[in-house]
Amino acid sequence: MMPRLSYTGAAWALLVFTLLVVLWGGYVSASGAGDGCGDDWPLCGELLSPSTGATPAAAADTLVEFTHRLTSGLALLAAAGLAGWSRYRFPPGHRARRWAALALLFMVVEALIGAALVIFQWVDMNVSLARALVQPIHLTNTYLLMGALACAAWWSGPRQPPAALDPDRPDRLVAAALAGLVVVSAFGAAASLASTVFPSESFIDGVRGDFTRNAHYLVRLRVWHPVAVLGLGGYLLWLRRRLGQTHAGGAPAPFRPVAAAFAAALAVGVLDALLLAPIALQMAHLFLAHALWLALVGLWLHLRSEPAVPQSR
Repeated sequence: MMPRLSYTGAAWALLVFTLLVVLWGGYVSASGAGDGCGDDWPLCGELLSPSTGATPAAAADTLVEFTHRLTSGLALLAAAGLAGWSRYRFPPGHRARRWAALALLFMVVEALIGAALVIFQWVDMNVSLARALVQPIHLTNTYLLMGALACAAWWSGPRQPPAALDPDRPDRLVAAALAGLVVVSAFGAAASLASTVFPSESFIDGVRGDFTRNAHYLVRLRVWHPVAVLGLGGYLLWLRRRLGQTHAGGAPAPFRPVAAAFAAALAVGVLDALLLAPIALQMAHLFLAHALWLALVGLWLHLRSEPAVPQSR
């Protein structure tokens, strides 16, 4: 029988690999390579039978898009393998087993959303309402996928839920922060799309466009992203104080990565806006958003589990 640590290591490795796939998907969108394979899915006709008049830039877009599809497929197979392994490794009803199954479900949904984006051509310069609605759904599912993988890895270790949860349920307060981050990121997705499709000549020009009555609705939505960010920041400050009141020695240690990730994401976000969203800063901002999500998930898990206890091998 494989030792439990091997399963745990595999689950964490899949989480890291999935994060890399997500970041590459962000690059596909930011670079405008989302149409690299046309509406051909899951194969890539442009790669198998390239157009005779294709430019080097178009060929590069095709390679970028196909690489994302290939790595996404590998992540899906790995998630299926992890779910199958969990059924062999853990008894029915075990938390690691349930979270691995949920991770596979979210991975399948992720693939279906990706297919819809390609088939309906909700990529590149498309600014349809359908794309504007699908993007936050896609982002939310990605967050849920990452969270499920983290939970599958966490609960596969020598941990157990507490005998009785705190009546004040501080974990619910962290869950509210997670929901707030989903809202912030939804507005962020709209802002990113608006900045890509409707680039501004300067930061001031972009701010002016946010308040122009006849501007595209995506541009006018862009202003709500920083408003939501400030709201989340205020809530996190309150949460730190609240947790400090219920834990000896102040807020628990897992809150520190949350504060660090939020501060870094805020700083990069400001630079991203001032420098008119260069791809490198968009990628850094995307990474930090997921780092904040995972840090909040880690804090939530910390509040819902007892410390690690030795177990016989």
